[in-house]
Amino acid sequence: MSLMDVQKREMRNGLVVASEAMPHLRSVSLGVWVKCGSRFERAEKTGISHFIEHLLFKGTKTRSAARIAEEIDSVGGQLNAFTEKEYVGFYAKVLDKHLPSAFALVSDIVRNPIFPIGEMRRERNVIFEEINMVEDSPQELILDMYMEKFWKDHPLGRPISGTKKSVAQIVRADVRTFFQNNYKASNMVIAVAGNVRHRDVQKLAERYFSDLEPGIAADPGKPPVIHAGRLIRHKAHLEQTHICLGTISPPAASEERYCAHLLCNIMGGGMSSRLFQNIREKRGLVYSIYSMLNLHRDAGALVVYAGSAPEKAPEVLELTLKEFRKIREQLVSSQELKRAKENIKGSVMLGLESSSSRMTHLAQQLIYYSRFYELEEILGSLDRVTAREIRTLANRIFDPSCLTLTALSGQNGDELKSVALEM
Repeated sequence: MSLMDVQKREMRNGLVVASEAMPHLRSVSLGVWVKCGSRFERAEKTGISHFIEHLLFKGTKTRSAARIAEEIDSVGGQLNAFTEKEYVGFYAKVLDKHLPSAFALVSDIVRNPIFPIGEMRRERNVIFEEINMVEDSPQELILDMYMEKFWKDHPLGRPISGTKKSVAQIVRADVRTFFQNNYKASNMVIAVAGNVRHRDVQKLAERYFSDLEPGIAADPGKPPVIHAGRLIRHKAHLEQTHICLGTISPPAASEERYCAHLLCNIMGGGMSSRLFQNIREKRGLVYSIYSMLNLHRDAGALVVYAGSAPEKAPEVLELTLKEFRKIREQLVSSQELKRAKENIKGSVMLGLESSSSRMTHLAQQLIYYSRFYELEEILGSLDRVTAREIRTLANRIFDPSCLTLTALSGQNGDELKSVALEM
């Protein structure tokens, strides 16, 4: 028996609408997701998806930017947006009685922008400052460097915000063309979660989106080719050397994703992880060290981040490589595997306690799997992963031919050039 009260419907124009009823809440979250993030941009227009996300809040045919802000504030709600590499999301969280108002507002934002010239100039400068902020944040900058090196010359490797050069070249005609080509029904998903009735969600979706042109689904292009190796950049006035060491991972839609999440968790997913215990707790070489997964529909990366004093960076790198070797050679103990499983289960369940997180969960499942996974199904898939499967995956992905190192150092970085990326 299903524990989720979820319904999905595809409208005549191809737009998919999903809703989850959570009657114990008073809130409702509405999200309009456009399956066209930075991956779908041409190299010379990198950052246009993110630019459009900003501009859609700057006025529509019937609402000024000030009125948009006033309408959401007048109902005590939240309104925001974000750009990722494979989608852009616009969402509102309001009290259940204000869902019709949220639909009216969000639909107007994503359907009727006017892209004022003056706002484009101002928002371009805002994005320049956002790019500056990343440049001033080594932990963010090093990850951007890593992805640009790892997936070189592929849209997945480019920064979502673009560069100052690419954003400076984007004109209003570019924005209008990209918007008109991609903000179509076949490229959209509407997800709603909270204290709602499914029929009310469907009626509102029909009211505000039934006349939207079907359009053509955006083409994600070919998967990226990895470019292993190392990239070391000098950046003045840094006290630490920042390191990203990573490799390939099964993509988001792979059945191996559960195994990948467990492997990542065991390596550097928490305070009990191998990297944290062996490099921070036992040796005191770092303050921050962790592993993360960047998963997309047809590609993935598992990346370890660490920041240390420059003279300690080679030892940190060598110890991380040692942990890679160890997990390839030895089976994870039953106790360690159980701890990783329970850690991820707890994170998953705690992360789905709000209407906004459930709305996001619905949309992402539609985008990547075109179906809904019950919570019990997800937890069961985690439970079925074995230590042998983790070792098999580790042997495949921690192959030296796949390893990529990027480093950001206040010194010349020579201390890292002598460390062999061998297993």
